[in-house]
Formats: sequence, C-alpha cells, structure tokens
Amino acid sequence: MKFLFKVGLVFLIVFNFLVPVIHYSCALAVIIAFFYYLFFKKSFPFTYFFNRYCFTILVATLLIVIIELLYITLHGNLGTGFYERYLVQGWMMLCLVFVLPILIENEETSYYEAMAVICSAFALQGLIHTLGFLMPNSVGSFILRIQGRYITGQELNYFRAYSLTGAPFFDLPSAYGVACLAFFRLQLIPGQNYLRGWKAFIVMFFILAGIILSGRTGFVGLGLGLLLYLVYKWNDLSQMWRNSVKITGGFLCLLVVFFGALTPTQQRKITDNVFPFAFEAYYSWRDTGKFTTGSTDAIETVHYYPLESSTLLWGDGGIRFEKYTSTDAGYMNHLIIGGVFYLLVLILYQWLYFRQPMKMAKRGRSVNGNIDFFLFFLLFAHMFILEIKGAAIGTIHIIEVLLLYMGVSYLEEQYALEDAIPEEDSRKESLRDSVLV
Repeated sequence: MKFLFKVGLVFLIVFNFLVPVIHYSCALAVIIAFFYYLFFKKSFPFTYFFNRYCFTILVATLLIVIIELLYITLHGNLGTGFYERYLVQGWMMLCLVFVLPILIENEETSYYEAMAVICSAFALQGLIHTLGFLMPNSVGSFILRIQGRYITGQELNYFRAYSLTGAPFFDLPSAYGVACLAFFRLQLIPGQNYLRGWKAFIVMFFILAGIILSGRTGFVGLGLGLLLYLVYKWNDLSQMWRNSVKITGGFLCLLVVFFGALTPTQQRKITDNVFPFAFEAYYSWRDTGKFTTGSTDAIETVHYYPLESSTLLWGDGGIRFEKYTSTDAGYMNHLIIGGVFYLLVLILYQWLYFRQPMKMAKRGRSVNGNIDFFLFFLLFAHMFILEIKGAAIGTIHIIEVLLLYMGVSYLEEQYALEDAIPEEDSRKESLRDSVLV
C-alpha cells in the first residue's frame, strides 16, 4: 500500500492535471502530504529543501526565469518565451521536494524504488488513457470533462486528448521516454523484484500503449532504453532467449484479448485510427516506399530556416512574425529568444541535473556505476534529440521533475551505501577484537 501511495503522489505531481476546486493535481499532492505529515509523522520535514542538489536546481530554475524575462524585455517582446513554463516547472519541483521525505524513506534502496515508482505512474497513465479511448462515453467523457476539453471524435488524432495530464502532446510522449529508460535500467539489476515477470510485461505494455496513444516521440526514449539494455546484455544469450519467449507469449495473450475482449468497433478504432498515427513511418514505407512521417517532413521543410546573424548571437526575445514564421523546433525557438548564449545557458541548466549523479556513478568504478553513468548520459542525450522537434532542453516540466526525482534518489542511495561501508567494517573489527579477547 505504501508503494501505491508513492505512485499516487508522483502521478499527481508529474502529470499536474486539472482537479475540481483545487485546480491542479500538484496542489492536491501537497495537501495529501501535509495531512500525512500532520497525523502520521507529527512533524513537517523540510530536509530536501536544503539538500545541495535540490537547492541548486531550484535556484537555477528561478535564475532561468529571470534571464529569459531579461532577454524578452530588452528586446521589447514581452509576452513571448517560455518563462511561464519555467514558473510552472518550479512550482512542480517545489511540490516534489515537499513530498520527497515520503518518497525516500529508505535511502539505501531509494534509487531503484524511484524508477519503479516512475514506471508504475506512467503505466497507470497509459491504462487511464487506454480506458478513456476504448470507453469514450464513460471514462473518456469523465477525463475530457475534468480537463476542460471538448472533442467530437472526428478530429485528427482525437484520441490523444484522453490522457490525464496538463501537457498531453509533445511533453507527455517525451516523458514516456524517460519511463522507458528507467524500465530497462531496472531490468539490468540481477534478481530485482521491482518489475519482473508478468508484472514487468504489464507495466511495459501500458507504457507502450501510452506512447502509441499520445505520440511517437516516446519511441525515442524506448530506443535509447533498448540500447542501454542491449549494451550490457547482448552476450547473455540465455536471458535474451527467455525474454523472447516471454514477449512472444505476451503478444499471443494480447491477440486473444484483442479478438476476444474488444468489440468490432473498438478493434476498428485501433486499426483504422491509432495504428496509422503511431506507426505512420511503416504505413508510409508500405504505401510509398519512403520511411517518413508528417512530423519529420515538417521538421525538414517548415520548422528550420536561416536566421540572421544578430538573431543567432543575441536573439529577438521571441518570434517576430515580420521576420520569421512560426516554428515548433526547440533549437530554433531558443535561438530566436536569446541567441546562442541563451541556448548555452539552458544546456548548462540541464547539465546541473546530471553533473552530480554522473560524477558519483563514475566514482563507484563498478558495473552498476558504469550502467548508471551510461543511463544518465542517455537521459542527457535524450533532451538534445527531443530539442530537434520541440523545446526540450530544460523546458519540459514533466521530464525535469522526473530527472530531479531520479537524481536526488540516486545521490541519497549512494551516500547511504557509502556510509554503510565504514559501519560494516567497524562491526567486523569489533567482532574480530572480541574473538581475539
């Protein structure tokens, strides 16, 4: 039950969806944690607000807001930019830091448990999204009503609206990629009981369902997660064979469910609407011989174009439509706001999430340390890949909150394990002295 409680708190904070009366689910998580501290802990721990890692990132987030406001004000383009997103991001991080004493109870297992909690939260999101899509008149209607959305079912890719989050499009599928990387990291832990067997299959199924329903961008993180797994497991043929058998068995079960449990209408909605969107590259290759999607074509032809040298250096404080057309590309948006120096500031800000964890992982000089170093490197690289399509570096608040949670959990676990070694050595020394006496 305690694990589910943690999943619920992370779900409320990370997805930050609309809630009646309270307005945002982040606030609901804080209220729940407040009463938990009041009635069960009898105190209000603010430990992690003064944690060096958390404090640095919180202050840096505030500085990013100030820097961006300075850029757009100096350019006389107030009202553009991403500063409002950074304010929301900062609020979500404050909420997370407030509940961290609940999420991190046992420091020695906090990192692995954090990844299990993240995977479970995204699997729950995928389950809700799937139910909303398959049952639009009940679950779907409820989601749309509390989120203030309205669809007729005739809109292009309308099924993306059934997710329970305040950022259902680029942000959500991008964050699913982080969950995929966390999932495959857990699979590299020998004998772990967090996500294994059918439990792991079910969690990954609903994560994949969430990616398919929310956006193809999540496949980037899925690919990086598979890369992480294969780099360290490619020569374990017996494990690869067992995984293949399990995946095949799970796929056969899914076919039974698809043809036995879903109505013909639901089956057609999946095959006629969802699959052509999720696997557009395959359909394009099948029909035209070209492995492309509408998004990749737009990136090449619409979202990237030459910028003036003054814009590259200092930016324009945001899009000026008399000079440039609208663009979704992250690199373009950030360069247009503040030029190359602003982009470098964002990269430095993003690096703060990884500097300490990667330094700690490298210091361990162990197999697990090498895996974790590679994981954090892939998470960092993930942001640069996402930036090609949309504003991602330091900007996707769902991901930034996840990275903060993973980073502080990893550091707390490593510090706890380091502290445990001298204690163990001391106990052994005491035992040896007692035997000698």
